[in-house]
Amino acid sequence: MTPPVNDHTQTWLPADVLAHAEMYTCIAQNTTDLIIRYDAGRTRTYVSPSVRLVLGFEPHELLGARVLTAEGRPTFFIHPEDTAYLATAIMSVGPERPNVRISGRICRKDGAWIWLEGSFSAIAGDGGVLAILRDMTEQKHAEALLAETNAKLEAANRALRDMANQDGLTGLANRRRLDEILLEEFSRARRERAPLGLVMIDIDRFKAYNDLYGHQAGDDCLRRVARAIRDAMRRPGDKVARYGGEEMTAVLPATDGRGAAALAEIMRCAVAREGIVHRLGEDGIVTVSAGVSACVPREDELDPAILVSVADRALYQAKADGRNCVRRIK
Repeated sequence: MTPPVNDHTQTWLPADVLAHAEMYTCIAQNTTDLIIRYDAGRTRTYVSPSVRLVLGFEPHELLGARVLTAEGRPTFFIHPEDTAYLATAIMSVGPERPNVRISGRICRKDGAWIWLEGSFSAIAGDGGVLAILRDMTEQKHAEALLAETNAKLEAANRALRDMANQDGLTGLANRRRLDEILLEEFSRARRERAPLGLVMIDIDRFKAYNDLYGHQAGDDCLRRVARAIRDAMRRPGDKVARYGGEEMTAVLPATDGRGAAALAEIMRCAVAREGIVHRLGEDGIVTVSAGVSACVPREDELDPAILVSVADRALYQAKADGRNCVRRIK
């Protein structure tokens, strides 16, 4: 059958165009995504029925309004933190930016905030814009919950790492962590050709203190001595650890022998100022002896054991010289 000739009272469209138009209308009318069409002036000319589900409005309540009022304010209730970004993104759609992805918070008619994500795309030919938006609130809440859970897990992992690296009694780094610190700083000193200082510290007559006052008092004494030594450290890079028993070790980057000995003397005096009573101790109080070593590691030196060995020999020398003193083997 030959279609009637156009008599200017009726417009005839090809059947495939009509079929496509009907298909797109059916999709728009039934999708759960929110579809909005704007004309060239950014006035809403179509709002899909899904707006009832997504925003709680009837479609006609949003028709005929522009994206922005004459004063430049959005006609949607956009979250204050997202207003400038969303308004700018929507208004920027055009030949140079034919498609803009957005994500932001919009207020429903009932006052609840939801997350919408989607795109604003330029419509070829008439300067209009088509928005296809999806409610992503549940996903955003799930992402926020996951981020919070991950943050708590990371905090727990940090706490576990700290516990694994910390001496439970004194709060100082433990022997395991000391070995890591010493190797790290020794390697750094070798690369930078910088000096590295080490101080071995031992509480004088500590066994006698435990025998006199008991192990609980001995633990309290260890904690007080550790705190005094730690507080005497002047630089963030200086680190002190419990070596074992009543021995502690200070690792001093970029510090030569003279500087390490000076800091060891400050530590010794800090412990003496605590005035922890020890009837069998030097001067009737708890004191410490310290041995000092320092070196600029050679290129072929990979093990810091020699640094520890020299400091240990210096500590024995301090003990032999009457305790409560600092000795350095040059």
